[in-house]
Amino acid sequence: MVEVLAAEVRDRFGHSVEDLRALVNSAPDRVRGASEVLRWFDQLTEAQQFLEEAEEALVDALVANGTDALTEDQMDLARTVDAAVTLRDGRALVVRYLLDPDAPGKRTGAARGEALGVRRSAALSTSVPPRPAAPAPASAGVRR
Repeated sequence: MVEVLAAEVRDRFGHSVEDLRALVNSAPDRVRGASEVLRWFDQLTEAQQFLEEAEEALVDALVANGTDALTEDQMDLARTVDAAVTLRDGRALVVRYLLDPDAPGKRTGAARGEALGVRRSAALSTSVPPRPAAPAPASAGVRR
C-alpha cells in the first residue's frame, strides 16, 4: 500500500517522495499541499511498520503454540494486528484524500455541496414575521 501511494505522490507532484521531501525542506511553500501530504505519508509509513511487526509477533506466537487452541496472548496479538490494519488504512485514506484535488469538500462554488450529496433548502427569512391583525373593538351599538 505504501508503494502504491508513493507512486501516487510522484504522479501528483512530479517528484518521488524523497525528492519532494528535500524540496519541501528547502522551500516549504514552494509546492502547495506537499508538506501535509508528506506528514501523513510519514505517519502511514510508521503505521505500516507497526503492522508488519505486529503480524510477525502473531505468526511467531502461532507457530510456537502449534495447533493447540488460541491463548489469550495470541488473541491480544490478533487484536493488535486488527487495530494496526485499521490505523494504517485510515492514514492511507487521508493521504489519498490529500492527493485528490477533486475530492469532495475541496471544490469551491455550487458544486461543493452537491459533490457531497447535500441539498439545501431555501434560506430562511430573518425579518420579523408579520403580526396578526388586532381584533376589532366591539362597537357600543351592537348587542347580542
